[in-house]
Amino acid sequence: MAAGEVFKTASLMKELMTRYNETGKEAKDSGIPVAWVTAVSPVEIIYAAGLFPYYPENFGAVAAARKVADKLSAFAEARGYARDLCGYARCGIGDAYATEHPVGEILSPDLLFCCNTQCGSLPKWFEVAGRFYNVPYFLLDAPRVGLETDQLCNSYYVEQLHEMIAFIEKLTGNPFDYDRLSEVLALSNEACRLWNEILETAALKPAPFGFFDASFHMAPIVTLRGTREAVDYYRALKEEIDERIEQGITAIPDERYKIYFDHIPCWPRLRWFSDLFASHGALVAVSQYTHSWAYSFDLERPLESLAENYTHEFVNRCFDYRVERKINLMEKYGVDGFVLFSNRSCKPNAIGLYAKSKLIREKTGLPGVVFEADMSDLRFFSEAQVLAKLESFFEQLK
Repeated sequence: MAAGEVFKTASLMKELMTRYNETGKEAKDSGIPVAWVTAVSPVEIIYAAGLFPYYPENFGAVAAARKVADKLSAFAEARGYARDLCGYARCGIGDAYATEHPVGEILSPDLLFCCNTQCGSLPKWFEVAGRFYNVPYFLLDAPRVGLETDQLCNSYYVEQLHEMIAFIEKLTGNPFDYDRLSEVLALSNEACRLWNEILETAALKPAPFGFFDASFHMAPIVTLRGTREAVDYYRALKEEIDERIEQGITAIPDERYKIYFDHIPCWPRLRWFSDLFASHGALVAVSQYTHSWAYSFDLERPLESLAENYTHEFVNRCFDYRVERKINLMEKYGVDGFVLFSNRSCKPNAIGLYAKSKLIREKTGLPGVVFEADMSDLRFFSEAQVLAKLESFFEQLK
């Protein structure tokens, strides 16, 4: 039985993302406004308005994966920005001041749209960028949601979407096209459906796909959600995975365990982690992170549906909801243990992980471990410490 073979669609994904970045530069040259957006924000409105959405967080992830986050961060730190800030922010700010651009120069914005669903760092980063580039800045405020959904929160967010659309209309001088929004939402629905079907194949045993594969293939669902390109890409990936299932090609050799991983991967050591888990017959099958784009929009009530999807995201929910969400995913994928990444760059997802680990062990009886590092910056990664934690965890699995 073959395992670990490179996906044919991997080259397609690289071409797709290269084209995405080229399109951004072409948009700048042709006068199409480039709008910076955050990962958990209603990008469908940006696409429907005919703007080009650009994700500086994705720029940070690419810099991290190419092991140059520390170099870019140094430029930000030289300007007085603290090392404790989000690694993505330090990469974006650092590149703006840098004299060298190891992953290509970050695309300068014409306007900025930030949603604070994820954290409080993003609004401050975009505020700084607004001053640096001297461009307009719009903030979408997403209040915290508890165990139950909140209609008042939805209504509040819908009103802001109306304000956001009016903001775009004023800047562009064009009326907003709601018919186009419906088309974009339909494409988002299809891409999200395909993406989630792909993720669910990791529940098979042995599985043809896992979390580390998803970390590589997730870029289009973030940056191109709402486009035909994203739908076509995930259709091709789904077809390839179906072929792998038929041919018995697995994600790792001799799969013995399934693991839940929380949350963002450690990008500069992604291959190291993948090989380490595979060497113990452990497939990292599921993570809240890659399941974050499980959107489903109602085309009959577009703004209300956007509000429901983008305010009920797990990063915007209370402690108890997050614990239950993790446990539900563990049960759905039949995992044998869990690994929680205390990520110094992402405080909202790192806070409370030791308490969550204790609760999950008590409720499920599963072995688990918490390790500490940074998703971007290798200056805060100790291979010996991480390895000691994980080797102990693998012993618990046995």
